[in-house]
Amino acid sequence: MQTFTKEEIRDIAIAVLVLTFMFAFRPFRLDFINLPTYFLIVLTAFVCHELAHKFVAMKFHCVAFFKLWPAGVLFALLFMLAGIKFAALGAVVIYPFRFGRWGFRRIHLTETESGLISVVGPLVNLCFALVFLLAGPSFVLVSFVNSWLFLFNMFPVPPLDGSKVLRWNTALWTILFIIGLVLVVPYFL
Repeated sequence: MQTFTKEEIRDIAIAVLVLTFMFAFRPFRLDFINLPTYFLIVLTAFVCHELAHKFVAMKFHCVAFFKLWPAGVLFALLFMLAGIKFAALGAVVIYPFRFGRWGFRRIHLTETESGLISVVGPLVNLCFALVFLLAGPSFVLVSFVNSWLFLFNMFPVPPLDGSKVLRWNTALWTILFIIGLVLVVPYFL
């Protein structure tokens, strides 16, 4: 069973902190009162999203770990100043190798396996968004953060999850992207 490295834990912690400030920040104003709330929401939403990728990849016998993308952190901080939420801070890196007693061998991931690994993270955010949307107005922040993470990840731009889901199953991607728009757009009206 694969474990977490110190570097992976550090990278996840940095990503959670940056995302927390990103969601709590309004142009030239930080919402200090809700900062702990944003932290708990982002911690749960982001970590569950990334762990879903990792565990499904491991189910397909791949080595998987979260790796921070330093340029993504910089982009997130710069876009944050303009009020734009850029959430591509890193990704679960997947090595299709099966390790055993006598070393390792390369595994070929099918299009379906790759698609499932990619779609499971956003689906976690979609489930959280819908559950907390139905839970009532007290949970609007939880629903918004998860809706935004879901929609952002479904954009069909490599290396985001949406590009891999679109390549795997166009109909599923279309349905999920429309759901994401329906969830996020009302927050901006």
